[in-house]
Amino acid sequence: MGRILKQVSKISGVYGQPGEEKVSRILAEKLPDDYVVLNSPRIYYHGATIDIDHIVIGPNGVFVIETKNMQGLIMGGLMGNWVQERKRTGKNRKVKIGNPANQVNQYGKIVRSYLGSRFSYETGSKINIKVYPVVVFVNEDIDLSQIVHTKPGYVGRVKVLTIDELIDFIERREGGSYSPEEISMFAELVVPENQRDQTVYYSLEELKEYNEGSDSRYEIFEELGQGSFGVVYRGFDYKLDEEIAIKILPLSKQNIQNAVGRFYREARIASGLHHENIVGVNDYYEKNGEYYIVMEFIDGMTLDKYKRENTVSVPEALKITGEVCKGLVYAHEKQVIHRDLKPSNILISYDGNVKITDFGIAKIADSKDLTLEGTGAGTPIIMSPEQISGAPVTEKSDIFAAGSLLYYLVTGKMPFDGEHIGEILQKITRMEPVSPKKYNSEVSDDLEYVILKALEKNPEDRFKNAAEFLKAVEELLNTGKLTSRPGKKRWLKIFPGKFRPFMRSERSLFTTVTIVSLVVFIGILGLQVYRDSRELAREAVLTKQYGFTNENLQLLYENPRLYMGLPINVVGRIDKVIQVNQNNTQFSVSVKISGQSGNESLIISYNQPHFSLQFASYVKITGSIQHISRIQSNKETPVVIADKVEAIEDPWSILAPSQYTIYPDKTAQQNGKVVHLEKVEFAEQETRLYVRVRNEADTSEVLVLSNPVGFQEGTEYHETKNNYGWDFPAIIQLQPQQEARGVMFLEPMDRHRNAVTFVLGSTNDILMGQKPYVFDVKW
Repeated sequence: MGRILKQVSKISGVYGQPGEEKVSRILAEKLPDDYVVLNSPRIYYHGATIDIDHIVIGPNGVFVIETKNMQGLIMGGLMGNWVQERKRTGKNRKVKIGNPANQVNQYGKIVRSYLGSRFSYETGSKINIKVYPVVVFVNEDIDLSQIVHTKPGYVGRVKVLTIDELIDFIERREGGSYSPEEISMFAELVVPENQRDQTVYYSLEELKEYNEGSDSRYEIFEELGQGSFGVVYRGFDYKLDEEIAIKILPLSKQNIQNAVGRFYREARIASGLHHENIVGVNDYYEKNGEYYIVMEFIDGMTLDKYKRENTVSVPEALKITGEVCKGLVYAHEKQVIHRDLKPSNILISYDGNVKITDFGIAKIADSKDLTLEGTGAGTPIIMSPEQISGAPVTEKSDIFAAGSLLYYLVTGKMPFDGEHIGEILQKITRMEPVSPKKYNSEVSDDLEYVILKALEKNPEDRFKNAAEFLKAVEELLNTGKLTSRPGKKRWLKIFPGKFRPFMRSERSLFTTVTIVSLVVFIGILGLQVYRDSRELAREAVLTKQYGFTNENLQLLYENPRLYMGLPINVVGRIDKVIQVNQNNTQFSVSVKISGQSGNESLIISYNQPHFSLQFASYVKITGSIQHISRIQSNKETPVVIADKVEAIEDPWSILAPSQYTIYPDKTAQQNGKVVHLEKVEFAEQETRLYVRVRNEADTSEVLVLSNPVGFQEGTEYHETKNNYGWDFPAIIQLQPQQEARGVMFLEPMDRHRNAVTFVLGSTNDILMGQKPYVFDVKW
């Protein structure tokens, strides 16, 4: 018989206790005597008390058992609440029962951690604790056919079974191997012998002592994903006995003052929002230089994933958008603007709830310390025109983003997309979205109107607030049509955007312009539309065909405004960080322009925190020209909205494009001093020799590589001052086995001659005990 070391507690409840006592009897009657049973053990762990139904300890492992004394059909799986279908008065009633598999899985982890650490502390040695989490249903009238198993009999790592299957499952496990002494010690660690006649309670003083730090309540499990301004993990709150999401921001290598301020600002904003359509923030704290935000755990998926995996009907799209609008109405009433309502920041729970998350770049209206002019914080594909331009951001930007979400839900496409960020931003600021009816024939005229009104370029032409947007969405959802179309006159669409602010009223137009003047005016407008379209077409062609590199960057500075929206791919040195706003960084970069002395400046706006760049001196920037700024002497400086900023480990990365590259892989050496010619690049303005030198002697040596020269068919090509401000030293002192790498710059050579002789080091270097290093290269 199994040895019962602790009886079932009398506080298990009138419903749960009979089931637990039934399991205890079965364990006692049918288990071999080398198994011990602890019923209703209470474990103190991380400042919380954990009540478990049963722990069985045997030679083959530790079994953590959750007992369920219920009947009828049970439905559930790895995620979400399980549901019990109860029959009452002839009707079926579905009742949520939590997720016992997840619960006992957490308990199993706690028991493993608890026993492992306590055993190590008591004995000074480590032991592998094999734990099996089990959910057992004790009622004979139970139907588990609708349980969604991840493998036969299991939900995740948890075995789900009936009471008739329990003993066989325990005896057949082979994961552990424990001696009787170890089994007894495990039992003593879980519940000491002198406490087994009672359910142990800990005094309020003890609990208070262990709960002084918020972190004692929480345990962190697997990563859920990258969020704004941090990494999000799944966790567990042992005090509230519920799953949570925890966002962690490591600050050990950041600008602490700014980052900590942003962290507490985000936490303060989000913790003040309590609405069914907004992910709640429960707590925030600091521990060991890391900052934690404890949030409501949403058992579901992001909107973009939901859209990929499901066919979303027009009514469902309206319902989801309506729920988002409800959250926005509440947040805007609290003077909080989200500013980054991308699909991945909308969560759909498995029971159908819609939640807005990640207020990481949220702005409290009129709070100037949260908004940096020109940073346009947000995700480019849903940014409003005013965010792109750096104009003040209001709740109208959230309406624009919500309109983008509705467009996405009914069409499967974002209203403004493109091959690169420059094209996307150009479309947002200058072009009208494609009619959603083109992609979905079920989109009505009224729905199209609502979507396009939310996506107006001018904030004043959108819905006046989220409540008005919500009203229109709910009208469409309930009746399929709008009772009225508030706001802007659609006839203004025939005029270029630059003229629309002056023509908001038909009355003002027709009372100030005579018929003759109107005819002339329309003619002028027609010409302007034609010219604007030609200019847009020209820029579109330029965008597709050309881009800026260090080779042709001088064109940009001749007329920066001419090249708005064009792509850019350059390398430069970071000068300084200008401003940091949540997860957006502005910094200036010094770039060398081919064929010119001196450097020019670019301002980079990048949607990543500065700490991702802090160890970089040189960076490669891919993005597009979007703004002009004046940072010194009223000189116009281009502003680049960056798609990507990559740190470059050394300054010898290729800057100007190579027209032709060869790899000689040739080596020359003298007295243990080795010179290796790795690569030669033929560029428009120079020839670049990539050289590696190494001292293989046993003593320190001086290596001289002065006056490098290239010879092609009698023509000499000498060293030239490179365009990047970097020089390969003519004299290098190397310690034994030390090596160095660098690039030598010669005058541009003819790659079509298929042969060259490189001489590194002058004949004068013989005085220093070294002859020139000669490389004959053919290709």
